[in-house]
Amino acid sequence: MSLEDDFNDVIAKAMCGLGIGVSALADDSGIAPFEIEALLGGAMDKTAARAISPTLGLDAAALIALTGYHPERIAFPGVRRIKLPFGNWNVNAWEVNIDGVCLLFDAGFGARDVMGKVSPHGLKALLITHSHPDHIGGVAALAASGVRVISETEALAAGKFVFGPLELKAVDLSGHCTPSTGYFVNGLGRQLLIAGDAIFAGSMGGCKSREAHNLASHTLRAALANASADCIILPGHGPATTLAEELRSNPFHPRFNPNSDIDGKVRLDLS
Repeated sequence: MSLEDDFNDVIAKAMCGLGIGVSALADDSGIAPFEIEALLGGAMDKTAARAISPTLGLDAAALIALTGYHPERIAFPGVRRIKLPFGNWNVNAWEVNIDGVCLLFDAGFGARDVMGKVSPHGLKALLITHSHPDHIGGVAALAASGVRVISETEALAAGKFVFGPLELKAVDLSGHCTPSTGYFVNGLGRQLLIAGDAIFAGSMGGCKSREAHNLASHTLRAALANASADCIILPGHGPATTLAEELRSNPFHPRFNPNSDIDGKVRLDLS
């Protein structure tokens, strides 16, 4: 059960999101550029990782421990991870099926892929987290089969949906992609959050600007403020996890933990 990102991917995402290069990060953290290059190349140096973490807004201990982090395997009745191909990688769609109500969240990259895994005739709706190509490839085929498609913009505008015993609350998770929608699912006895690419086990979705990176942190913090500690997070890539696990083991947790402040040089600033 591999994670979506290795520790070097996390470092690269943080650097990209903050718009800081190797030289500037080396100057700020007091280590040599070659030490940062080595980290980015996948060679863990604990001293170097600790040195750069404050500037990048990362938890150093979680970053160092990431190679050994494996969230507890979650087998939850009525929830199915549909692992679909995306080039040399994979992307998730998630099916929630209870008491005859079947919902699909996201539709993979290739239409044939998702159509081979899901029966459109049993679906009440397809709900989209965001419109990146690896999440909407099957939308047209499912819509042509008569499935109701709820886009991320429609979901945010509506706010809530009820499907039989399931109540869905749409929350803004913009940042990695804008707009992006997360879906809290209630009615299963335990809260679920279908999170798209806003958060992964051990990482977050990459952002191409400081503004987007700050927005991603801001929206995720706001959404998670309404989540229970045992909330199951179903991400767009990688394994399922829980909020409690990510608040301990995700190197980005100082940026999205609703109960903590970001100290030092990296701060949320949306003004």
